[in-house]
Amino acid sequence: MRSNAFINSPWQLREFKTDINTKGEAVFVADSVKSNPLAELFAKEGSLDSDSLKDLRVDFIRDFSGYVDNLLAPEKRATNPSSSDIINGFGLENDNQYNEFQSDSSASDNTANAKNTNLKTIINNKLAALNLSGYNAKMIMNRAEAMSCGGCHQNSNGAEIAPNVKWPPSKFFVHVDERGNLSPALTKQFLPARAALLADYWQKTVKKWHFAEVDYSSAYDNFGGFFNAPNYPNSYAFAALKADGSIKAWGNSKYGGTGAPSGNGYTKIYSNKYAFAALKADGSIKAWGGSKYGGKGVPAGNGYTKIYSNKYAFAALKADGSIAAWGDPYWGGKGAPAGNGYTKIYSNKYAFAALKADGSIAVWGGNPYWVSTAPNGNGYTKIYSNEGAFAALKADGSITAWGDSRYGGTGAPSGNGYTKIYSTGSDFAVLEADGSVTVWGDWGNSSARRSTDAPKYRNGFIKIYSTGLDFAALKADGSITSWGRSLYGGTDSPSGSYTKICSNTHAFAALKADGSIRVWGGSRIKSKSAFEDVPNGNGYTNIYSTVGAFAALKADGSITAWGDSNSGGTDAPSGSGYTKIYSTEHAFAAVKADGSITAWGNSTYGGTIPTSNATSD
Repeated sequence: MRSNAFINSPWQLREFKTDINTKGEAVFVADSVKSNPLAELFAKEGSLDSDSLKDLRVDFIRDFSGYVDNLLAPEKRATNPSSSDIINGFGLENDNQYNEFQSDSSASDNTANAKNTNLKTIINNKLAALNLSGYNAKMIMNRAEAMSCGGCHQNSNGAEIAPNVKWPPSKFFVHVDERGNLSPALTKQFLPARAALLADYWQKTVKKWHFAEVDYSSAYDNFGGFFNAPNYPNSYAFAALKADGSIKAWGNSKYGGTGAPSGNGYTKIYSNKYAFAALKADGSIKAWGGSKYGGKGVPAGNGYTKIYSNKYAFAALKADGSIAAWGDPYWGGKGAPAGNGYTKIYSNKYAFAALKADGSIAVWGGNPYWVSTAPNGNGYTKIYSNEGAFAALKADGSITAWGDSRYGGTGAPSGNGYTKIYSTGSDFAVLEADGSVTVWGDWGNSSARRSTDAPKYRNGFIKIYSTGLDFAALKADGSITSWGRSLYGGTDSPSGSYTKICSNTHAFAALKADGSIRVWGGSRIKSKSAFEDVPNGNGYTNIYSTVGAFAALKADGSITAWGDSNSGGTDAPSGSGYTKIYSTEHAFAAVKADGSITAWGNSTYGGTIPTSNATSD
């Protein structure tokens, strides 16, 4: 902490740090004032100087060459730097042993009035080495003074720090007065320069694009099952936010590829299969795409905090826990519960289920049977789903399921201690504490070899993944067991040790620690199955998917795709520098660090991106 002390003239600037005293109390302790070397170090040796001061001055002269490099940093970085680059681009950064206890406002404490010829010689040698004609030692000494407390607050006002460049003035001896008025130094130099730095940092580090919250690939890989995702991914189009909150969209014009709202200030984009809905910072909503499925009819007003969806409709939650729904009225576009206090909304393919703070559940949309069989009571903490059923978890780890019995609406395991539920399109699977697996659902069809082939009497599994109809479970040692139909990856899981499993509708792809890939399963797409042309070699870091293809990203940002050509299995972009891949049902879009986008796959599903949308500029 720094303070201005007006006890005596001249006023003094001091620095303090916080500490804990012997009584355990927080106290301020006087400290040296950083970047404020003793003014005496810049002076000639005097007859009254102590031996310790003389020794310290010798050390300071020895180290001063490095400090001059810091003061000349703008000229060392660029030829003919601008006045703003000079004013905002240098520092003294001297060692703390040379700092003084206080910085005075008096001229006698102004280091720019240096009389030590050794220091001036060092400066002149540096200026000559950089071939800086028109510069002199006084300008560089003025820079050193500007870095001190006294200099920044008053002593350096108007001081020349380069040819035709003067240090900006304070507002008398402060930079913000009692009425909140700012100094010219702040308004004309320091604040604009820092704003430019922040803008540059934003451009270099913040994502150039923010795609819809759920895409096809993330729905399969990030939520423990496609229908556990909070949104149904748009099958036909891409939509992404730029850094300024404006929206770009492309793909099928009927389902969100065109018609995105103009303007900026949007913070997130949500989707269902046929439409998009975007949320603004004030909580208002704009939607576009298939009008029957939520592209029109959005709720008026603001205050909404998040949007959820099933295949055909949207449901938005307000900060007070009230819900508004729109889209196909039969599949949840109307009938949302009245009142407030809801904390989260879940969905399966056709219906919604909302959870209140007390753990009670309200259901609407889809088959009336699903609504009537929803559990009463409270204490539920999370809801999971597959295509036609829900399963809710209580705080004690017990499970209640409801919905179509063929999809697991009945038959949930008894007992408690369960922590997470996974799903395919028609099954649920849960891990027990010992890592064993219990499955229910399966259309009641044992010949489908899904529920009946779960890895009974085996434990140690830590995570479960799924395709459209089958599961694959990963053990702590990296081994994999899958079960179900061969067409969907239920058989032929690979041996060896793997770190992650990705999937699409019909196949699994597993990554090893060395970045090599193994794929199993199949595809109903006739042109080429998802396990053909799997890349050899290693170094891959992530795998993304469409319905019939995969695309893998390497550490250098290069991409290899394989599978059905109509789903993006061919024509992946060459080169490197890509950081992430997104997908619709039959197309991929890859983003580079510079914000450029390349799309490939079926053009009806977003595989062709208009030139105007291909960069974040």
